[in-house]
Amino acid sequence: MRIARLALLAALSIGGATQAAKPDRAPARMNEVQVVGSHNSFKARIPDAVMAELRRRDPKTAAALDYYHLPLDAQLDRGVRQIEIDVFADPKGGRYADPKGERLAQAAGETTAFDRAAMLRPGYKVFHVPDIDYISTCVTLRRCLGVVDAWSRAHPRHLPIMITINAADTQASAQVAAPLPLDDGALLDSLDREIRQAIPGRRLIVPDEVRGRAATLSAAVHESGWPTLEAARGRIYVLFDVRPAVSNVYRAGHPSLRGRAMFGWYPDGEPESAIQIVQDPLVDAARIRAWVKAGVIVRTRTDANTVEARTHDLTKAKAAADSGAQAVSTDYYPGAPDPQAFGFAVTLPGGAMARCNPVLVATPCSVAP
Repeated sequence: MRIARLALLAALSIGGATQAAKPDRAPARMNEVQVVGSHNSFKARIPDAVMAELRRRDPKTAAALDYYHLPLDAQLDRGVRQIEIDVFADPKGGRYADPKGERLAQAAGETTAFDRAAMLRPGYKVFHVPDIDYISTCVTLRRCLGVVDAWSRAHPRHLPIMITINAADTQASAQVAAPLPLDDGALLDSLDREIRQAIPGRRLIVPDEVRGRAATLSAAVHESGWPTLEAARGRIYVLFDVRPAVSNVYRAGHPSLRGRAMFGWYPDGEPESAIQIVQDPLVDAARIRAWVKAGVIVRTRTDANTVEARTHDLTKAKAAADSGAQAVSTDYYPGAPDPQAFGFAVTLPGGAMARCNPVLVATPCSVAP
């Protein structure tokens, strides 16, 4: 890390203005910040009747699922800059239009936010677990991305927003509906189209832009680096979080993700590798720091399954922040719904929702989210 770059990053103000770069100063890069994100960001409250039945049958799973989120734009208002969206392919429409949980809720006389009309239309659907955790604050991928895009246009100086798309394409349990497998090039092409339609043109940071003239995407992030922070403000980038078989189909015929809308999660050293997902920063702190220093963007977790919230344990949150992972994801950002009144919230040190990356920036500084 060159001293000139550190000096410029130190000059980033809370108000978001950046001092004009002198010829001998390298501009700050989009990977040189750290932000708070949310996990399963679309997740709505599970209906009471469904949760009661789940507690009766499987108390551990019920406890793990007993959280939910504000609408996406409200999260962004609170400084969240990484969100996660689970998607299920539904090219014909109607595949998830009659969940078992909704039948149970209706039988109990409960009115829910389930949008059956949207579920009947073709396109990628958004929810957590078929039949059980089946309600979303934005039921389709296009609707979710539309919310983010509208918020982004209204706040054109925001830090780049990472959207992690988790394509759930294997059956979690014999008790719930089986999703369509996504190791199908046509389905993946349609996913790219939905993303580009919702976030058009240069508002989307794509692998082609980051790769530039480098031989591979991996070489680009290790050598020439990510776009400048100034160039990335007001924009969005998408990470595809899927099993390896799907990742391999996604890059087939698209070396270094040429022409693709999303960055993928690929093993270190492969041509398409630019972003890593790490579930436990306590176990993998050293690997995260090494990746961050090498120019890779990393997303990690600060809590899971309400476990840390129940004990007010911030150990993992501190490890995530100290690791330098650019996105630290939680179910409990400030203002998040707290159904059990745990009183647990995760931020970066000092209550910040964004800061200069502690592994890449030695000089104290601050940055507007």
